[in-house]
Amino acid sequence: MNPRVCAHPANHAGRDFIVGDLHGHPDALRTLMDYVGFDYDTDRLFSVGDLVDRGPNGANALDLLAKPWFYPVLGNHDAMLLATLNLEDLRAMDRQEARITAAYAELFALNHGWDWLRHYRMDKERCMQWRAALRQVPFLRIVDPMDTSPAGRFHVLHAELAAEQGEGVAVLWNDADLDDAEHPRWQEAHPIIGYDAVGTWEEHILWGREIRHALTHDVPILPAGLSRTYVGHTITPPRGGTLLQVAGHVFLDTGAAHLDQAGRYRDQGLTLFCHQEGQGWMLTASGIQKVGLNSPLADNHKE
Repeated sequence: MNPRVCAHPANHAGRDFIVGDLHGHPDALRTLMDYVGFDYDTDRLFSVGDLVDRGPNGANALDLLAKPWFYPVLGNHDAMLLATLNLEDLRAMDRQEARITAAYAELFALNHGWDWLRHYRMDKERCMQWRAALRQVPFLRIVDPMDTSPAGRFHVLHAELAAEQGEGVAVLWNDADLDDAEHPRWQEAHPIIGYDAVGTWEEHILWGREIRHALTHDVPILPAGLSRTYVGHTITPPRGGTLLQVAGHVFLDTGAAHLDQAGRYRDQGLTLFCHQEGQGWMLTASGIQKVGLNSPLADNHKE
């Protein structure tokens, strides 16, 4: 079982960057890191997950897990890959864990994960390294829990922290609750839009799309008492150079999965955002452009 929460102190020596869903494009990430002058001794790179699938180089994306400056959270595609690598242990699992593992492994195949992984299945050592590393990746990272830096506390996770409540969608987590990895809410079973099934908050953080569904269906979103929370999962290109920011969430999946389809998705690419500077950079087929945030958090933003 992956750890739920991992906390990190404020970075007073360098900068903290957060990258959107990588989806097998580590070369695009390196281009952005070079562009911003990433300092490998003092800067840190957080990832909202989904290192693999879609793009051409999932293997090298996974090799980032060994880097001391790289801090990912688990994405649903990473979880599907891990389940596939765990299949050999299926008989040793309890019934619930075995059921989820088998289901996720099946989803990995349906999402064409085998198209790239099959080339590495004979490299047992590398696959074992990936599995061991992925097992240590948490669902959530909390940075600066004591809020000691000018930029303040932030969170990194894959999908979202919001669910239906009454006549709208509410962010049911606050900073204090997130600090407690054993909070009873983690085990609350509920329907999850995007998962299309009932699950706990571990599934919701990997799959949930309640906020995006609310925005496109004119469902009210209740204000959030939550520090800035960087997420990915749902492709959300910036509009006019502005990233979507709503209910405390900043959406960083700007479509790196489509970098190889530039003719069709010219406005999509990979985004790298600096928390301390409050700005980011997006690499598309046309080059690198600066992206920013709409000024104060728009808890009731509508598209």
